[in-house]
Parts: sequence; C-alpha cells; structure tokens
Amino acid sequence: MPLKNKQSGQFRVLMTGAIDINHASLKHRRQNIIVAHKLNDILMLIATTQFDLILLDLTANYSVAPVPDRLPGMAELIARIKDPLGINNKTPIIALANPAQDAQKEAQCPMRFDDSLISPITAERLNEIIDLWQTKTLALIYIQIILSKTKNNQRLTLTLFEKLFEELPLQIVTIKDALENKQYDLAQTITHKLNGSVSFCGLTDIQQQANALESCLLKNDYASIDKQFLMLHQHTLNFTCLQESILTHLRLILSP
Repeated sequence: MPLKNKQSGQFRVLMTGAIDINHASLKHRRQNIIVAHKLNDILMLIATTQFDLILLDLTANYSVAPVPDRLPGMAELIARIKDPLGINNKTPIIALANPAQDAQKEAQCPMRFDDSLISPITAERLNEIIDLWQTKTLALIYIQIILSKTKNNQRLTLTLFEKLFEELPLQIVTIKDALENKQYDLAQTITHKLNGSVSFCGLTDIQQQANALESCLLKNDYASIDKQFLMLHQHTLNFTCLQESILTHLRLILSP
C-alpha cells in the first residue's frame, strides 16, 4: 500500500476514464489526479509514479500495434500494474465498466478488481469514491503501523486502538481547558502522557505535534502554544475520524 505523503494529505489518483477534472467540485484535489488515455503514457506513469488509487476504464481502447512477446492493450496494462516488482502492485484498482461489454472485457482481462463502477461517472461521484478509498487507505496504514508494534497480534492491536480512540479525545479536551485556564503545568503533564501513548504506538504524525507543544510548554514559549495545540488537535482529529473504519476492519478480521 502506498505510504508516502499521507500526512500532508496527498492522495494520488491515476484516472483513465473520460471525466472533466476541471469541475468545481474537484478543485481542492485536482493537482493530485493524473489523467492519461494512451497506453504508453499509462505504462510510463505506473512505472515511475506511486499512486494510491487507479481508476481503469475498461471501455477504452488500449490496443497497440503487435509487438513480439508483448501482450496487447488491456492485458498488458493489468500485467504491468500487478507486476510483483512494480511500485503500484498493491495499489487498489477500480474498474469503470460498461454493462454491455462486461462479458467481453472479463474474457480479455480475467482478474478481480477492488471495486467496479458503471462508466461514465460524474465529478461528484468521483469525489465520493476518492474520499472513501482515502479513508480505507489511511485506516490500513495506521493498522499496519500498530500491527508492526504488536508483532502482528491482531487482538492486542484492536485493544490499543480502542484505548487510543477513548483516551486521545479526552486528553485533547483536558489540554485545551488547562491552556485556557493558564494551567500550563497540567497541560504539559497531559501532553507528555499523550505523547507517550502515540510514541509507543508509532503514530509519528501526532507524536511530532505533541513534541512541539510539550517543548513550548517546557520553555514557557506562550506565544507559540496556541498554534502548536491547534496543530496537535487537528492531527489527532484526523486520526480519530478513522475510528469506525479501523475498528470495523479489525473486528471483521477477528470475528469467528
């Protein structure tokens, strides 16, 4: 699963379907969507750029002139994406399909996609799809981080997430109240406790902000405290927003 640039909010999408990405609803993420229609362009992109999601239009014609020992069109594209040595071999693929051509395309490309949609799709629907898969991707990243800490103990991992989702929001509220009441020693104590929890679990994005706030409190740098707290609050909120997705995934794994 692609990991880079997650904390900066980037979620890079390769799209081969016909949709106008200049639509107003896509303005906030337009720079992270790359559109390509020619087979050679797509092959070059998947070989050189790590994507978080690929929308593959099965209705498009990816045929090329026959070349010895070379798979034609769609089959070649799928083979390249799923190449075990390729940088996108774990990237989720959503198939954009035409119901009338399903049987034909399945025969040409006998593989299971991560999801499928009826082509064409609207810009609004594309936004929904990207939001959904971005949440899934981030949830899986956090799960893998804590699984590595617990040596793949899934039950312990679930317990740690449950405690984090219970404790972090309460700690943020306590820090906020302490700062508002100028109880800086209390704020530092709770920030240190929060810092220890996220550090133990490997949540480096939250840990960095907790470190920054704790440093300001220890140095009595009151001019920077509010800014650092707001950043810590936002990073924590970004994590806790994934609660349902993370816990559901883990509970499904552990269910008999």
